[in-house]
Amino acid sequence: LGLKMSGSDPRFTLGDLAMQRDEVLRRLVSSGMYDENRRRRLVAAPLRVGVVTSLDSAAWADFSHEFERSGIGFQLHVIDVRVQGEWAVSMITTALRFLGRHGDLDALVLIRGGGARSELATFDDEQIALAIATSPIPVFTGLGHEIDRSIADEVAHTALKTPTACAAALVERVSAFAQRTE
Repeated sequence: LGLKMSGSDPRFTLGDLAMQRDEVLRRLVSSGMYDENRRRRLVAAPLRVGVVTSLDSAAWADFSHEFERSGIGFQLHVIDVRVQGEWAVSMITTALRFLGRHGDLDALVLIRGGGARSELATFDDEQIALAIATSPIPVFTGLGHEIDRSIADEVAHTALKTPTACAAALVERVSAFAQRTE
């Protein structure tokens, strides 16, 4: 028995989500937005942090616990959003843009815990990517688990594996600044 393949439809090999994701990435690269947020200067001690997440999530609990344990006087400005479902994209985009207009923040953070690939597809949306890319404030992401990588991660100033890792990176940066200053 032999099989000859004469063609393939990428929707069946890559899936519609992967095709849409690749198209969004191509547009971001060609428009120059892909690296835009990484060009933002991060202050030496980012103590004033805007956070976009669901306050009912384990991601928020883990993230905030890391700051509490540090004993450092971080000021968190949090906006509670949906991180999946019908309203997620518009809520996240609006929150990022709102916090980005605050001249008194040092960094923005977008976090969400793990989930199915289809649930995390929210963070592959072009509107969220553009809100991150055009933010005048450096954006950190901690989305999903170690194996997850979204378009939001791709365009962020700093992408970390988990919400806890995101908080730890900020704590570490401020602690290192304090040690150098001392």
